[in-house]
Order: sequence, then C-alpha cells, then structure tokens
Amino acid sequence: MRKPGTSAQGVAEWPVQLAPSASIDAPLQENGPWIVAVNGVPKARVSSDVARVLNAVDGAMQPAQLAQLLGPAWTPEDVEGIVRQLAHTGIFDAGAQPAQARRVQFRAPLTVQFTLFNPAPLLEAFRPAITAMVRPGGAVVALLLLLSGLVGAFMAGPSMWRVLATPLPLEAYLYVVAAMFVSTLLHELGHGMALTYFGGTPRRIGIMLFYLSPAFFCDVTDGWRLSSRKQRVLVALAGPLVHVALGSIAMAVQAFLPESPTKDAAVLYGMICYAVAVLNLFPFIKLDGYVALMSAVDIPHLRKKSIAALADVVSARVLGSRRADPSRRNDPSQGLLPWFGLASFVSGIAFMMIGFQRLVPVFLQLGYTGHLVVLGVLCLLLAMALRSVVRFFRAAGRNGSPAWRRILVVLLGAITVGALLALVPVRPTSIAGYTYADGQLLIVAPLQGTGQAFEPGDHVTLQSQGMIIHENLGQATLGDQPPSNSLAPLDTIAPIALAGNNLPVLAYPSQLESGINLSYSGRAEMKSQRETSLGEWLWDAAINSPLWPDPSGQATESTRGHQ
Repeated sequence: MRKPGTSAQGVAEWPVQLAPSASIDAPLQENGPWIVAVNGVPKARVSSDVARVLNAVDGAMQPAQLAQLLGPAWTPEDVEGIVRQLAHTGIFDAGAQPAQARRVQFRAPLTVQFTLFNPAPLLEAFRPAITAMVRPGGAVVALLLLLSGLVGAFMAGPSMWRVLATPLPLEAYLYVVAAMFVSTLLHELGHGMALTYFGGTPRRIGIMLFYLSPAFFCDVTDGWRLSSRKQRVLVALAGPLVHVALGSIAMAVQAFLPESPTKDAAVLYGMICYAVAVLNLFPFIKLDGYVALMSAVDIPHLRKKSIAALADVVSARVLGSRRADPSRRNDPSQGLLPWFGLASFVSGIAFMMIGFQRLVPVFLQLGYTGHLVVLGVLCLLLAMALRSVVRFFRAAGRNGSPAWRRILVVLLGAITVGALLALVPVRPTSIAGYTYADGQLLIVAPLQGTGQAFEPGDHVTLQSQGMIIHENLGQATLGDQPPSNSLAPLDTIAPIALAGNNLPVLAYPSQLESGINLSYSGRAEMKSQRETSLGEWLWDAAINSPLWPDPSGQATESTRGHQ
C-alpha cells in the first residue's frame, strides 16, 4: 500500500503530508512572504492562505475534509489545486526521515559547497556595530574612504601597469594571497551582516568550488522572507561593497608607502578588490549582481525560469512542440525571460570554460595524476551536457514534438559538429619563455613540459611576464638548430621575480626580428606555422596525454622537428 505523499512523477497522491525535511517559514516582517523550504533551501514563496493549507495537511485528511477544516471560503478544488502546484518542490513525502544537515552539498550546474560553521551567533554579536555603520555619520565616512581610494589609485599611476605587466617578488604575491583570503571571507560576512541587520538569519558559511574555481559562500537565502525588495537588494550588494571598501583602504595606504614589495602588493590587492566588486555585479551568473537583480524584479529562481523559457521557445520553434503556457505569450516580462535565459546559458558555459582553462595548466604539470583529474572533469562536463540534451528532447517529445523532427535535428547537429571539427582552422599556440643576453635569443621550455612540438620557422612573440598583462616587446623566429639543455630564471614560466632561482630547460636558438626594451628574460608565445583542423588539434592533445601509452612504444619527444 502506498504511503501518503507524491508519485515518482511528482504528482500529489492523496492523502498528502509534509516531508519531515520540509518547513513553512513565517515572514520576517509584516506583509512579507511565507517561504516553502526543503532542508532550509527555499523552494517557493506563498501567501498566508496557502501556508494555512500546507500546515493543515496531515497525511490522513482528504481535500473535502481539509476544506471543511479551513472554513467556508475553501473548496476541495482549491485545496487540491494548491497541493498540485507545489508538488514539484518536494515538500510532500511518503514518510521519509529528515535529511541530515550535510557539510558537503552539490548545487547545479557545477557548484560544490563545504560548510565551515554557523555565522549567526557571531554576526548577532556585531549587530550594534552594524547599526552604527548605517547611520548618516557612517555614510559620510564611507564616502570619504571611497574618495581617498580613488585619489590613491590616481597617484599610483604607472605603478598599476608595472604591477600587472612585470614579475613581482614572491613575498608580494604571498601578501596578496593572504589578504584576498581574508577579504573574501569578509565579503561573505558582509552579506550575513546585512541580513542580520534586517532581521534575517544567515544559515551557514563555508568554501565552495564555483564553476571550477574556489570561493567562500554565505547562505543568506533567509533574505527571501524579507518583505522589502530594497532590503533584499542591499543584502546582495553588501559583499561587493566590502570589496570596494577594502580596495579603497589598500589604494589609500599605498600612497604613503615607499617603493617596496609591500607597496606593490597593496596596489595589486587594491586593483583586484575593485575588479572582484565589478565582476560580482555580472547578472547572468549566480553572483551578487544576479541575486540583486532577482530581488529587484521580485522573480525567485530567475535564472532557472529564464532558461526554462528559452528551452520552451527553442523547442517550439525548432522541434515543433507545444508552448508550455501559451496564455502568457503577450506578457512583456515573459517575452524578456528567454533572452535573459540565453545570456545566462552562454555565460554559464563561458565561466566553466574559463575556470577549466585556468585549472588545466596547473593540473597538467602534476603528470599522470593531474591528467587523470582533467579527464575526470571533462567526463563530468560531457555527462552533464548529454543529460541536459536528453532531458530537452524528452520534454519536447512529451509536448508533442514529432519524432521525425527530433531525429532530423539530432542528425543536423551531428553533421554541424563534424563539419566544425573538420573545417575550423587552428594554428597551434604554445607558451614558453625567453632569455636574451649578449645579442643571443633563446626560447626556453621546461624539461617537464607537456610535449609541445616546436618546429623551425615557428613565429614567436616576445612578451613581458606579468600576472595579468603580457605586453608585446618583440618578434622572433625559431631557428633550425637543435635545442640544448640549459638553465633559465623562474620568471620565464611564471610572473615571479626570484633572484638566483634557475630552472632546467630546453633552450632553442632563435633569430630576433624586432624588439624594444627587451629584458633579460620574459614570456614567449609560440605560434606554429603549420595549420591544422580543430578536430586534429584536439586529437593530438588527447593522444599526447600520459594516461595511455604511445602507440609507437616511445615517449613523446618535445624536440621533434629538430631531428
């Protein structure tokens, strides 16, 4: 006999009851929304009348009995309609046990969260200080701080370009890494402080892997219980404001420091803080700007709904399926949702690619283990993409899309991908370093490189080895003489100025064609003279991995082309 709850398809089966992990959270303020949550994660906002219905279901009464209990204004159809509309949230359950509060949680599409602690007691202790900060005097201090930071940035002038475009001492980077660790934590506590000030409760704080990049997080979903849109927007923007404040302090302080690694670290840290604040305002990824926009327009789960609207439009126009809700086609807000969904979809892919590109070079240097990690992440991304495609086509089929049309679209898609792999031209580019002394130019690559194939005649762009900026300094051509073992400074492969620290490298003699103000060492961007297709380039990159043996039975030579 089936227990009260929902079916496998998410359809309510009477009598229903709330899952032990579900909660109906009361508003924080008068006239605020009630929140339907599962394991503390908001799933929907409801009115007080709907909350009464949800609190009344007990797993025993039928709709008619509930309607009688609620009063003459209610009908069994009303009760059934509310339960049916909320069944997809998972709040109705067949007697399952409450879920444990897990430290490690996964959030689609590619976020893993690890909870560190509950910040509520700490932030409540700071509530008087927060109250003082939002008074008029605090606003004046904040404005003066911002102006002093802008003046300090103006005074930094050329130092800002030098810091981004040239190697810095290792201690400068250590200062910045430590400061960024603390400031990122303060950023998240800023969200929690704002929520606490408005009467909410931050649930947890921790570390997460966000689009393959590490970051802190603070769970402020309790903010949806606030009735004021303005307050919810301020909670979302509190984090970027913390970074603006910290960046302003760094820029103001550096103006009084003598030339030193500490001054360089302050300049770099200030610029990073400002950049982080601006990046967080990007509205198409689940960053602070997205939460602020979602709060301002008062559409919960805006990104999810907009991507669903995009899928609905594409499915209808390409696969011939029925629109999910034709009655809302003339709603202006509904017309904008697919465009926002398109921007969100493209941005999500771009962020994952950027994160993957940042981490891949690091892991590939770890040999077999690193290549295994990269392969695992690639398989995960491909599996997620395949699952999304399968769900899209299945949903289209349920909504009336003809089978022949879906098959045709799949075939056209496969042909398009194959054509792109075969026809898109790629000129392989590799990153190396250079040394220039006594008129002799050497292109250098680490001995433990990943098997780059440098060939005589390859075009070389000589650049500065900066953390962010790589300024073009000259042009060269790889010579036809074989490479030799040598030593080169660390800043040929990383933007770190560390005197007396040389690395074993392969040195390729090259001809300098043009160059201005060439330093002793720097970065070299190698562009092959041989053009290949995208598919061939991907295949070459795959077969050079140490995860499987070389078909010829010999190790890959990074010096081929010089024999």
